[in-house]
Amino acid sequence: MILLLALAALWPVQAAWGDTSSPASASSSSSSLAGEPEGAPVVVWNRTVVTLYAPYHGMTADERAHAASERIESALDTLKADDLSISWIEAGGEKGAALRAGNLVLFGILPGDIGTDDRASIEQAAGRGAAVLRDIIRERELARQPRLLLVGVMYSVLATMILIVLCWGLIRLDRFVQHKLIAVTQARLRLDVAGFDLRPMMWTLVRRSVSLVRLALTLFFGYLWLSFVLKRFPYSRPWGSRLGEYLMEIGLQLMTALVNQLPNLLTLVVIFLVTRAVTRLIAAWFRAVEEGAVQVGWLEAPTARVTSRLVSMLVWLFALIVAYPYIPGAGTDAFKGVSVFLGLMLSLGSAGIVNQVMSGLVVLYSRAVRVGDFVRVGDHEGMVVEMGALSMKLVTRKREEITVPNSVLSSTSMRNYTRQSRDTGLLITTSVTIGYDTPWRQVVAMLEQAAARTEGLQADPPPFVLQTALSDFYIEYQLNVAIQRPSSYVMILSELNRNIVDIFNEFSVQIMSPHFEEQPKEKVWVPHDQWYAAPASRDRRPTAPPVVKVVPMPDGKPPV
Repeated sequence: MILLLALAALWPVQAAWGDTSSPASASSSSSSLAGEPEGAPVVVWNRTVVTLYAPYHGMTADERAHAASERIESALDTLKADDLSISWIEAGGEKGAALRAGNLVLFGILPGDIGTDDRASIEQAAGRGAAVLRDIIRERELARQPRLLLVGVMYSVLATMILIVLCWGLIRLDRFVQHKLIAVTQARLRLDVAGFDLRPMMWTLVRRSVSLVRLALTLFFGYLWLSFVLKRFPYSRPWGSRLGEYLMEIGLQLMTALVNQLPNLLTLVVIFLVTRAVTRLIAAWFRAVEEGAVQVGWLEAPTARVTSRLVSMLVWLFALIVAYPYIPGAGTDAFKGVSVFLGLMLSLGSAGIVNQVMSGLVVLYSRAVRVGDFVRVGDHEGMVVEMGALSMKLVTRKREEITVPNSVLSSTSMRNYTRQSRDTGLLITTSVTIGYDTPWRQVVAMLEQAAARTEGLQADPPPFVLQTALSDFYIEYQLNVAIQRPSSYVMILSELNRNIVDIFNEFSVQIMSPHFEEQPKEKVWVPHDQWYAAPASRDRRPTAPPVVKVVPMPDGKPPV
């Protein structure tokens, strides 16, 4: 498997092997880019001897190179390194240097092959080709020696065993590191988000990361092994050399890129440190405002924490904008494409979120409500327990948790029972309708006595009664009382209504509103001996009639 992966990494560079040993190959690639004829390499035994460019007597450069390769391959077994020689030929208006092996012309170098008609340069190009061919002949002679082949096989087997040991060691090290990291994570790391334990996800991430590192090291060792093994044999030595050169080129490119990016990385570090220092200073100042150590007229303590988060977020966003040009790869098309994609996703998907956040900011900075206030929003009323960036949470007296989106808060009227009740208390009202045959002063006095019997009411301001309507059959009386705790107004109002019923029964006043065509002959009221008719229990009330406390009227006169 490792061999196949290494070969897969190897094959893209094989296209360049045809010009690895000849300087003319560089001019070949540059010539092809410039639109000039592409060079044709003379390849012998996996090595490029020379690269030809010029046509000759109707033959293209490819045909010349192909013919030269066949001539050399056919005579390679009989060639000797000392048999090679270079001669200068001028015939038929053509001139050039010919590489000979005795009387056999192996190939010729023309002025068009090197781009100049200088004789010395032409002969030097032919000499370089002759040197490569001599190395090929010597390596073929070495390849035929069984001792050298055996040594190469032994080195290859030894390298393979070392590779197997290294892979086995990496597997064992992978398991050890995973178990160790998981144990440390489980013992020291606590990752609970809203009651959800994130440690299993962290363990999976750690295992995958360690496995990826192990795979990368295995491929690296396999690459080195393949390069080493190929260099042990003369025929495959160019492949191994090219693999080593390719690895060195990648390493040098990475090191060069890292060195070139050092100024940008240092700039990013400075931006990060400065931004973090500024945000910490801002957080400390807003924390002092929240705790009351610093008094600011334009900022209240309940809004200090949210304001601190907003300002810190803006500072980090500004820092990101400043740091963007210094991020490695920020100018590449791929990075720009990802940026555009993320921007599009945020634009399409965050419209509702932005609406909720802006609505929440409007509610927060308008000071309409705070945590701990007792409010009513639409059909829901309860205590505010949380104000978030997207919604507000209420807890009703039924122990229900209601989540109200911020967009609803900004578009719906909200009643805050707590805001004005801190100093003067919250006024609650209850109404009764009594016929015109009952003296209104008596009704007012009874309502005030019912308020005096009710616990939880404030003495200042004192309870008072308003006559809100003179209807066709009755007068509507409204009792107003002040309470300190708005969240308990339902229980207090219930107790107040009970006391009103009791006080009207004590004084034999009919509390039922009349709707009639003829006055009833008997009053409709509940005598005292019937107050505890079944299923009521006397244990809940004293047997004796309660003591009536006479409360003076607002004008100082006793009640009727």
